[in-house]
Order: sequence, then C-alpha cells, then structure tokens
Amino acid sequence: MELIKLEDQEAYKGKRIICIGGTEAYLYELCERYDDIAGHIAAVLEDHPRSHGTVRAADREIPVHRLKDLRQCELRNAIILITDDYYNEYFQKLCCLLEKDEAVERVYFFANRETEYELAYRARYGMWPLEDIIVFRSGPHAGGYVKGMDFSDNARALFEYMLSAGLNGKYKLVWVVRNPEEFQSYEKYQNVFFLPFTASDSGDISVRELYYKTLCLAKYFFFTDAYGFVRNCRPDQVRVQLWHGCGYKKRLNTVSCEKRYDFMTVTSPLYARLHAEEFGLKEHQMLVTGCAKTDWLFEAEPVTPEVLGIPWAHKYIFWLPTYRFSEKKMNKPVDGALKADTGLPLISDRAELDEVNRKLEENDMVLVIKPHPFQDVTAIHVKGFSKIKLLEQEILLEKDIQMNQILGMADALISDYSSAAVDYLILNRPMAFCVEDAGSYADSRGFIFDDILEWLPGKLIFGAADLMEFIDATGNGLDEEREKRSALRDKMHRYQDGNSCRRILEAVGIIEETK
Repeated sequence: MELIKLEDQEAYKGKRIICIGGTEAYLYELCERYDDIAGHIAAVLEDHPRSHGTVRAADREIPVHRLKDLRQCELRNAIILITDDYYNEYFQKLCCLLEKDEAVERVYFFANRETEYELAYRARYGMWPLEDIIVFRSGPHAGGYVKGMDFSDNARALFEYMLSAGLNGKYKLVWVVRNPEEFQSYEKYQNVFFLPFTASDSGDISVRELYYKTLCLAKYFFFTDAYGFVRNCRPDQVRVQLWHGCGYKKRLNTVSCEKRYDFMTVTSPLYARLHAEEFGLKEHQMLVTGCAKTDWLFEAEPVTPEVLGIPWAHKYIFWLPTYRFSEKKMNKPVDGALKADTGLPLISDRAELDEVNRKLEENDMVLVIKPHPFQDVTAIHVKGFSKIKLLEQEILLEKDIQMNQILGMADALISDYSSAAVDYLILNRPMAFCVEDAGSYADSRGFIFDDILEWLPGKLIFGAADLMEFIDATGNGLDEEREKRSALRDKMHRYQDGNSCRRILEAVGIIEETK
C-alpha cells in the first residue's frame, strides 16, 4: 500500500469513503474544501473509545466505529481517507490491519490548512542545520485554552531556571502562547521571544513564516500536555513531555505516544514504569529527574499570606480538590459529583462548614481551598467564614503566581487524587486525603494503582468528622501518618531536593552533568 495526499475529487468519484480518525473540526474543513464529499462518507473509524458514537459532517450525522471494525468493511468500491494530524501513524496501523487485503492499493490522507503549511515549510527547511533554539509550550491544546495555563506549570519552571542560569545567552528561548502581547515584561531579556499558536495557520505570512522556521530549526522542545505541534519534527530534534506531574488518576487519552515525543520526565523508577505503561512509551524514554515545578517548593522566600488576601494564622492547611467537573466550554468529562450546597467534595452543607470553621478558630488555623483551574468556581459556596478562604485562579493570574510557589507556606495539605499531592509529598509534611468517592471514581476515571488507599501518604478522610480530627492533629503538632508518608515519599521521589530543572537539562545534554 502507498500513502497519497488527497488532491481532487477524482479520487472518490463514485465511491464510498471510510474516514480514519476525524474530529468535527477536521471533517468541517474537509467538507468546506470538497463541497460534495459529505455524501460519500459512509463511516468514521477511530482509535479513541471516547469518540465512538456519531460525528457531524456538513449536514449529516456520521457513525463512528472502532478502527478494528475496518476488517469487516467492504472495501472494493471504497477509498480509505485518513482525516487526522497523525496520518503517518494511522497509515502504519492500517498496513498491519490490511496486510493481506489486495483490494486496497493506496490510502489517502487529507491535509488540512495547518498540515499543508507545515508540509511546505518542513520541505523548505528540511536540509538546514538546526539552530540553538528551545521552544516551550504549556497547557492543553488550542481548543481547550484556559487563561494562564499557556505560561505555567513544569514548562514555565524549567524556562525560569534557564533564565536564572543565563542559558538565554546561548539559546533563543521561544514560548508558544495564545497572546504574545501579554508577555511584554520579558522583552528586557536577551533571546526571549513569544509566538502565537494561532500562527500555525495564520493568514499573516510574516507571522506564519517565523513560527514555522522556529519549529523547523529548533533543537529542543519542552511542553506540558499539548504536543501536537511537534508531530512532524525531524529525528534530530528533541521533544520532552514534562506533563503535569506524577499522580494517581488514569490518563483520559489512551493513544500510544512512543512516536509523538522522545522523552518524558518522572519523579521515580516507580512512575517511570507506570507512565511508560499509561502513555505507551519505552523504558529508555523515561527520564527519572523529578518534575521541574517541585523546585519552586524549595524557594527560600515563599509567597506570604497577605499577597493572596489570606489572613495571618498560626498554621495553614491547603485543600486542593482535584478536577471533578468543568464549564461546558472545556469539553471535559465529568469525573465525579460534588455536594450541591457547598460545591465541594466531602462537606454536605453550611452547617458542616460552620463546624469546620469553629475547629479552625480553636486552633488558630486557616483552611485555604484552591480549586482546579478547570473547575467551575461559581458552584463553590464558602463565603462568609472567618477561617475558610477560597483562593481563585484569577488571584494567582493577577499576581503572576504559580501554585507550587505558594504550597511552601502550607503546614499541611488536603487533597484527593491530584498530582499536586505527590508534588507536596517531597516536603514530608502532614497530609490528608478525601476518599469518600474512591470507589465510584475508580469505576469512572480509574487509578493507576490497584489499591489506591494504600498509595495515599496521609490520613484518609471519609467525612467531616475525620476532617476535623486532622485539623486538631495538625494544630497540636501530631503526625500519625509520618511513617507511611516517609515510605511512600521514598518510592515516589528518587530525589528530594530542589534540583530537578538542572537534572532535566543534564539528561538531554543542554548543560553538562554535575560531577
């Protein structure tokens, strides 16, 4: 079989089309370019179970089935058309599925506008030598943009370390973000640039050409989550997935990433094994360096409470509920239910919040609740309590503060299944975990550990009474879970210091290894 780019209508004239892969946006562009093609599409076959059902193409609802169902399709009067960015990957899968089917001599792929541009620029710069350019990106793909997440997390921690180490003297450090104009404060730094991710299919030729020249000639790419923009890199370009951290939840996307990037950073050999399995990576692709953003936990001067509008107290407990549900625009699945009267897990109503607040007052403590950035905070109702404070994402954005830059002020942490808990574990301070919905969460989203309760390094909280016990214990300096926590800390963090950024750069050869 050979792979051919779809160029005109003659390829599918009088034939049924079986599309391989294809979001509504992709099919929309296909139908926009070929106005008669929707009527020819018989089905879409897709790798991802979450996409099965139907998808809209022009004015039709097209059924979406499993990729392996291709073996049952009649192919003699049909053409196979790959409608996905990763057309080369799908072609390899099709070669395996159809290896003995003589009816299929060629497979077509549709190059959308962005792919057409990239193919042209990759051809132009394919023989040019790579330059000393490092590209950064954080946050989800462009369609899931959330303000602030495009300049955050592990990618930002690594970038700021490079600035502090003066590496911008040798390398151009380039960020791909939504709005480059928001980052004018970095103009004072040599060799630091910001490009819009919309440049990938921009009608502004100068912006588009700068974007693709950068992508085609950069030596290194570091990203947190979104990696589609590096799908067509050369073999000598190095792509590193920094991810959000090492946590407890199963990954939503089940596609193998072995060929989508070269390396992934993790905190320990345990997570090297688990993430290799979750992400479809090989052992040699796992970099046991620690996560870049845990370095922020060791900063000498953590953020003070008044900067965040939080009252002074003898001790602080941070509560970081993991993502449960989001605004509809996020197009994320519902991972779990929250209590209707409070918008929180565990605590059912304001009467229970009153009890928690009194317990905090007795211990001169403040409970700081920081929802997940995807969370719809309008559903959280904790106003009016003297010792319970909601820390919204907007405050951190306004102050330009990253979450791990304030976790250092927490005397204890309450979490559930968030990777932030594994970050905080490195400090070896008291922790508690809300697990009332562990069973239902395991059935819906799922955990990477078989017995999740054995892997939570702190007190297990099943109700408000347990929460108040934890507040009392923390206030009185009691730490009953220290032994379990210390044992899990050693399993989850090979390194327990603030030098992860340096180790990452050493691992990929940007700086020399420390002797």
